[in-house]
Amino acid sequence: MTPCEPSYARAHDQIDLGAWAAAGRRVVSQLLTALVNESLTPYCAVSIEPVNSREVEVVLDVLPGALLYRMRARRALAYDRLLVIEDSVRRISDTEQNLPDPIRLLTDLFPALPGTREARTQFVEEILRTWSNHAQSLCFGAASGAKLLALPFEEAESALTDGHRLHPCFKSRVGFSPSDNLAYGPEFANAVRPVWLAVHPELVASRAIRTGQDQDHAIIAASIDEASRREFAAVLTSMVDEPSAYHWLPVHPWQWERIVEAGTVAPRADSRIVLLGRSQRRYLPQQSIRTLSDITERHAPSLKLALSIRNTSTARTLARHTVLNAPIVSEWLRNIAFSDSFLSKTGAIFLMEHMGSAVALPRDDDPARGLTGALAAIWRDPIGIFLADDEEAAPFSVLTHLDHDGRPAIENWIRRHGAQAWTSALLRAAMLPVVHLLLARGVALESHQQNMILVHREGWPVRVALKDFHDGVRFIPSKLDAPRPNLAPTPVEHARVNRNSYVEASDPEDVRDFMFDALFGVNLAELALFLDRHFDFDEQRFWLLAIDMLRKYLSENDSARAGVKTFRFLDPSVAVEDLARRRLEPDATSGRRARNPLVGLNGDIVGMLS
Repeated sequence: MTPCEPSYARAHDQIDLGAWAAAGRRVVSQLLTALVNESLTPYCAVSIEPVNSREVEVVLDVLPGALLYRMRARRALAYDRLLVIEDSVRRISDTEQNLPDPIRLLTDLFPALPGTREARTQFVEEILRTWSNHAQSLCFGAASGAKLLALPFEEAESALTDGHRLHPCFKSRVGFSPSDNLAYGPEFANAVRPVWLAVHPELVASRAIRTGQDQDHAIIAASIDEASRREFAAVLTSMVDEPSAYHWLPVHPWQWERIVEAGTVAPRADSRIVLLGRSQRRYLPQQSIRTLSDITERHAPSLKLALSIRNTSTARTLARHTVLNAPIVSEWLRNIAFSDSFLSKTGAIFLMEHMGSAVALPRDDDPARGLTGALAAIWRDPIGIFLADDEEAAPFSVLTHLDHDGRPAIENWIRRHGAQAWTSALLRAAMLPVVHLLLARGVALESHQQNMILVHREGWPVRVALKDFHDGVRFIPSKLDAPRPNLAPTPVEHARVNRNSYVEASDPEDVRDFMFDALFGVNLAELALFLDRHFDFDEQRFWLLAIDMLRKYLSENDSARAGVKTFRFLDPSVAVEDLARRRLEPDATSGRRARNPLVGLNGDIVGMLS
């Protein structure tokens, strides 16, 4: 796929009915999976009957005698999840019909769902946007015919369509119009050129690993081509008296056009903010949409830019304190890794967030606080600078991806190396560094799929890269086996609105679940099911391999064995985030309990710790 500019008229603007139906089937199955597992249909009679050892039939009796839904679901060993099978859902009323229409489903279930009418209406909007956006991506992906593992890392990261297999609103992007989605959605491979501003130091705060509370000019220089830097410097010099005092900030073009341009009229009128222009650097959006990879200079920093949209039920702005903490946490983690012989042996890569800058306008300039969190950027290491000549990088999500011909992207890897040997190598590379950080050092990382990159040699897992530290870390200060980082505090108003967004915690189970849900509940649980389904590698066999590896690791690491008890790592149940309930009942933040996949299997590791 060759990236192109977003100002275009292209054939894939039109969504064909096949893509629309395929997207509808996926949204329906993930929506019902969430509703059933989270017990969100209390007013419907739900019956579950076994079909065979791996599948069940689920019946939702919506209106007794008048309307019911019948579907088949796979029973996952991990977390006792029921995963509704695509194209198995039947709506039975006067007639029986296949249902690829999530809005019809929600309309039927609307009176039975919890939450306020406003929350339910917003949920319907997210589902509709997910349906439309995914249909667009399927249409374009089928036309491109791209094989993900044949693409460079940045293009593969952009082209993924299969992520978030458990989230009902996996591609909502609320705030984007359909044309915005085509222009800025990662799957469409359109080059993005950020808008650059210069901001007076009274309005902006910055933090960098190398320069403290000043911007690191070397990082700025690495992010802009030389001709554009000269042009920007000339513009700034012509407009302000002290150009060297200003901080330079990249802004996503959608953010500039929809939010920032109108919102900064007053500070631009008196040159407290100066519009510099767009550099010639071209970027591709990563899976998270707001993070951009430089494809003009692939060893240049990636940019994480605030976006005032909501995706997968989360606002994609950047809170000021998290932006300023990004380099602090990054440097702290790097020091832990350097001092830890086990982490050094794993070769785990920490993609450092070297600098962050965030604008906060005075209330007179922003009385409605519409720009809070909307003008901020983080500069992060690209993966390419860490790879040896014989190493390649792949997004972790690609491990469970089906190419557009319906074949697993990793099919050749498994054929070449064998499922058992490959899975053992994968668990060693991906699981152990994250587990070690928690059990031996007291640090939990939210290492779900888009926060982990697999480094491999011809498909053989070698090590992983970990990223997204500005708010993807959690610890209890008294439980750390490392000096405590000196973080910018979380504002009271942020904690009130974003109750799950914090770094310092007090409950060991909370810290465990932060790591556990991402690593085991998403990354490894999805991979276990994928290998079972497509390569006949039994799910239980997968978890027994993981348990054996953890048993060996714990037998060799005294501090980790102590961490098992501290963080109750082998409790019979763990917390799992409720993804649909979070949208319908925002105050319900605790999640639900599910069986720990490391406990209860033949050969689990509880006994060795007694």
